[in-house]
Amino acid sequence: MATATLNATLDGARHAHYQREGYVVLRGLFTAADVDEMSAESDRLLERVDLMTPDNMRIRFKPHVDTGQQLFEVFDPFVDLAPVCLRYALDRRLLDALANIYGEEACLFKDKLIYKPPGSAGAHLHQDYIAWPRFPKSFLTVVVAIDPFDSDNGCTEVFPRVHRHGYLSPADGKHYQLDDAVLAGVEPTPLLLAPGDVAIFGCFTPHRSAANRSARWRRGLFLSYNAASEGGRQRDQHYQDFHAWLRDKHPPATRDRLYFR
Repeated sequence: MATATLNATLDGARHAHYQREGYVVLRGLFTAADVDEMSAESDRLLERVDLMTPDNMRIRFKPHVDTGQQLFEVFDPFVDLAPVCLRYALDRRLLDALANIYGEEACLFKDKLIYKPPGSAGAHLHQDYIAWPRFPKSFLTVVVAIDPFDSDNGCTEVFPRVHRHGYLSPADGKHYQLDDAVLAGVEPTPLLLAPGDVAIFGCFTPHRSAANRSARWRRGLFLSYNAASEGGRQRDQHYQDFHAWLRDKHPPATRDRLYFR
């Protein structure tokens, strides 16, 4: 299935592609100089080893696909630590593209910096939507590639057109993996991205990624937004809800160890 591409913002054909397929790719939205700035800031954040503990709710680890060793993988959130990346998260080139999708302004809802180091395990098949009272159905995710995303390092794969079926899991506030059988007959589309490319997909678009089997990092900004009319600016509220959810997932005996820094 062809991937829609664009060198600026969304035109009518690309907007139609997003609505029909549940995703769109914008080639070269950010320049090489832009990517260099993002890369340098990503490297600087790796020096914040003081933050990298399992009890810090900002941090996530993934097991090495072969050895099981825990590898640092994600800052979530991160733009409060990364003013350069915050500037790009609010860049008009990106916000104008999202405004074309929404028909109105977009508001930053969630922000992750995913490093996906060599050996890191992949992400199971899932949809991003969670049936929380305040979770917006206009939620979409923007992937800004710092490094190439390819089949060797575990690029994101989306399942086109399935978003039309809405949420495929129980609406009980839990986060679910999807069984492959639910998507039988639907071929995934790998989001093969060069540095500076941007992929956009909605919260009902199922997606997954394989392990990073390469010797290269697969760094990317994973920025999520909601339509302004669906709650406005609610990033701070989302992270309060998210941290409460994380605490509830932990055994009572270990909850007191959790913190956010």
